[in-house]
Amino acid sequence: LAKQGIRIERVPLVDSTLVYFGMEHPVVGGYTPERVALRRAIALAYDTDREITVVRRGQAIPAQSIIPPLLSGYDAKLKTEMSQYDVPRAKSLLDLYGYTDRNGDGWRDLPDGAPLLLEYSSQPDQLSRSQQDLWQKAMNAINVRIEFRIAKWPEQLKQSRAGKLMMWGVAWGGVNPDGQYYLDLLYGPNKGQANHARFDLPAFNALYERIAVMPDGPEREALMRDAKHLAIVYMPYKVSAHRIATDLLHPQLVGYKRHPFLRDWWRYVDIEAPPPQ
Repeated sequence: LAKQGIRIERVPLVDSTLVYFGMEHPVVGGYTPERVALRRAIALAYDTDREITVVRRGQAIPAQSIIPPLLSGYDAKLKTEMSQYDVPRAKSLLDLYGYTDRNGDGWRDLPDGAPLLLEYSSQPDQLSRSQQDLWQKAMNAINVRIEFRIAKWPEQLKQSRAGKLMMWGVAWGGVNPDGQYYLDLLYGPNKGQANHARFDLPAFNALYERIAVMPDGPEREALMRDAKHLAIVYMPYKVSAHRIATDLLHPQLVGYKRHPFLRDWWRYVDIEAPPPQ
């Protein structure tokens, strides 16, 4: 490629890939300690690095919170449980809160003895099938049954906005440099819109409303950090990665530079005529 004058640029995308848990669902939802433990155990059992290697072909970095690079509220030095892969810890959490095999069939049950079955909504495309395989292996490792509800994306979106899905994997892209745009996914009044998980925690909502009226600065960053930590503790979203784009630029292309938010970049480029032979 270099001999042909083609340049390669790898740039971070302002987005987050994630799987949400329906916070109003009777199996994975709720704010009690055992429900929080279940979601955190599921998240710990999922191998984010494997997703990046196999599904993303190395075109992503592990996520530590819901806010991606290039935005306010992002901390490149932050390291959290969100990116951890720890099957023994996941099993210990489930054991501690009563998610054990009560009938001897090899699968964990709910603390009240009812069957524990996860329903993961997904699509029929190749990338989604690769993710399904990772989730199946992850749940097998902690003896939790999981089934996949397959439908086309528009149908899943319709069901998701109505609050009818237990789990669904999606991505969220940034539109401006303010990281609060990503906190929209967690704000209670946004249920049925950006907040597909239907997360509604008064402490988080209060932080969000304070952040919304504050200017950029250290105090606002501190509140955003607190908001991110609440999302990690309660785990309504398992955020796996922030994707990377690789652009191949031919020498004739003039004026191209990937913009983190602009979608109609084509207006600013041109093709330079090759020199006469």
